[in-house]
Amino acid sequence: YDTGALAHAMSEALPLPHGPVETIRKYFPETWIWYLVPVNSVGSAELAVTIPDTITEWKANAFCTSSDTGFGLSPTVTLRAFQPFFVELTLPYSVVRGEAFTLKATVFNYLTRCIRVSVSLAPSEDFWATPVEKAEESYCLCVNGRKTVSWAVTPKSLGNVNFSVSAEALKTVLPCGNEVVESLDKGRKDTVIKQLLVEPEGLEKETTYNFLLCAAGKTAPQPMSLKLPENVVQGSARAYVSVLGDILGTAMQNLQQLLQMPFGCGEQNMVLFAPNIYVLDYLNKTGQLSEETKSKAIGYLVSGYQTQLKYKHWDGSYSTFGPRYGQSGNTWLTAFVLKSFAQARSHIFIEEKHIQDALAWLAGKQKENGCFRSSGTLLNNAIKGGVDDEVTLSAYITIALLEIPLPITHSVVRNALFCLEMAAEKAGNHVYTRALLAYAFALVGKEEKRRALLDSLDK
Repeated sequence: YDTGALAHAMSEALPLPHGPVETIRKYFPETWIWYLVPVNSVGSAELAVTIPDTITEWKANAFCTSSDTGFGLSPTVTLRAFQPFFVELTLPYSVVRGEAFTLKATVFNYLTRCIRVSVSLAPSEDFWATPVEKAEESYCLCVNGRKTVSWAVTPKSLGNVNFSVSAEALKTVLPCGNEVVESLDKGRKDTVIKQLLVEPEGLEKETTYNFLLCAAGKTAPQPMSLKLPENVVQGSARAYVSVLGDILGTAMQNLQQLLQMPFGCGEQNMVLFAPNIYVLDYLNKTGQLSEETKSKAIGYLVSGYQTQLKYKHWDGSYSTFGPRYGQSGNTWLTAFVLKSFAQARSHIFIEEKHIQDALAWLAGKQKENGCFRSSGTLLNNAIKGGVDDEVTLSAYITIALLEIPLPITHSVVRNALFCLEMAAEKAGNHVYTRALLAYAFALVGKEEKRRALLDSLDK
């Protein structure tokens, strides 16, 4: 580092017309350098950086890796960023609008003699500020001394509010008691600008709208209405738009959380088992599947498949803890297992007997009207969408049967669709139920019923 350039890199020094030399400091990162830098053949590299405005000592080191020499770590070096006269602000990270807090400005003097300083807070429309103590025109600050000036501040505006405090070493002949005041040809002025996050009062409420746009080379408009609550806090409304060129959106940015080793009881195991199938299918069809991801996901599927068989009953059904604990098979979980095992067949070996056993057990639960009887218990209601009624269960099982896939002409499917068609005509179905019905009708090509259900969901 070139310490001769320290003053320039530390801050913006502005000579004011007929006034003091002002230093403006506003760059205060919590951490500074964290870069990947290629080195040349002799193992060195130059990196130009701007020193932050923080008065502190920075410590830095570097490490490198090489296929020839392995791992290397440099000694720690230090860089002192300093000026002999400066002001430092103390303020919270965030406050609620209307909440009062104390803003403290501490002035430090490391010059060789006493100086007289004035301290001021720049006025702003964004806050009210009053001195905590009676303000003085100037203060005596002797060698290695410090002085703290405080204001009671109440923010008025939301967002990031700037606070600008200046400490000026005055060019004056006034003494500091018996001490001689430093005679400055020009005064020095240190100005610090820091931001405070001002958050709205009240409770945050967020509404998210999602749309699937297929532009196909053309403009694809999507009108929407943003209606604010009647009691919205003034100035707190915010709207954000993000566009992702992937139908799975942000889910693929968190791939490691979707690909997990299945474990636990019959419910937990399946909840972790199923996402591995969907990730494999999607990445494969979009040409994004790497060998590493494929190998990991298939390994998880094999393990999850073997684990789930521990929870199978002699009659082909599945329960949370299996037959050892005297539980009866659960219809929701058995349908989930049937659907997932059928979909996993394209990735791993699934014995056909397990699929047929589950199918036969579910068929035995079908009533004369085509709907399915509920059986057994679940620990986690999230598996059934938080809804527990005959129509929702029947729609879920029908989807599982269609994704095996069974043909529409299959007697169990045909009777199940009759149940769903009758249920779709009734009012008062839960949102989750209508979503399942719409998906089931989409799978069998009943476009009119699918559209009617989707329209009701849009409302």
